[in-house]
Amino acid sequence: MAAATLVTVAGCSLPTDTAPSRIVIPTTDPLSTITEVESATATSSTTREDRAENLPDWTIGRVVALAPRVDNSRFHQGAVTPDSPIQESSGFHFSTPDRSVNCSTGTSGTGALACRINDDAGAGRSSRANRPTATSGACEWASDYVILSSDGPQRGACANRYPVLYRSTIVDYGHTISVSRFSCLVERVGLFCLESRSKSGFAVTPDGYRPIYSADRAPEDLVPLSDEETDISTRGATPITPTTRATDATSRDRTRPTLPTSTSTEPTR
Repeated sequence: MAAATLVTVAGCSLPTDTAPSRIVIPTTDPLSTITEVESATATSSTTREDRAENLPDWTIGRVVALAPRVDNSRFHQGAVTPDSPIQESSGFHFSTPDRSVNCSTGTSGTGALACRINDDAGAGRSSRANRPTATSGACEWASDYVILSSDGPQRGACANRYPVLYRSTIVDYGHTISVSRFSCLVERVGLFCLESRSKSGFAVTPDGYRPIYSADRAPEDLVPLSDEETDISTRGATPITPTTRATDATSRDRTRPTLPTSTSTEPTR
């Protein structure tokens, strides 16, 4: 009887480890929370730097990836309208030092970077995108917008779908802000933004807006021409020498029409 009782108690005994099990919370949209975005940024930052090592020194992708990074925690504020108060906001928002470009990401759940290019950014009204005919009536079309996603850059967008805040924190010249798949370098010669999946993006410079790729050559103001590039550039141009000038002058004399000789004599003054 005692043996049976012992067997029953042993069969019903509780485990000695009473510590609670770990609860795993599913992850959320990486652009909807600060924690996830910053975690994703740290991971993608290393990946971008690794890829940058495979790019030549003169590429814009390498320049953007290896520039000093800003502290992303400073870029969670802005104003809904040009005159409304600045307040804390979800997502990330930044401006160029001259306020010519404002950008926001992480506020609409679309996984895109949206930037508003102001008229004084050098892009001009001529580079604005016309509203597509297939756009719904609910779309508040903004021709001065640029949207960057894994599909590449798109000129023009529905402003009500991609809210961009005003008077957001400034990214200083010579620095890159990196959020998830997006990296934007702010320089005196312009703004250069790239998306890591498509390896494409856009630039806004005094010459205007244009699409770019990470393997494109960086502006000479950021990466000076190498000796080889300088040599190629020099050989591609026609040098001006005394012989060249004499040849050009002889050619112009041959093609110059002959004027009739006048027999009149100008009076002496």
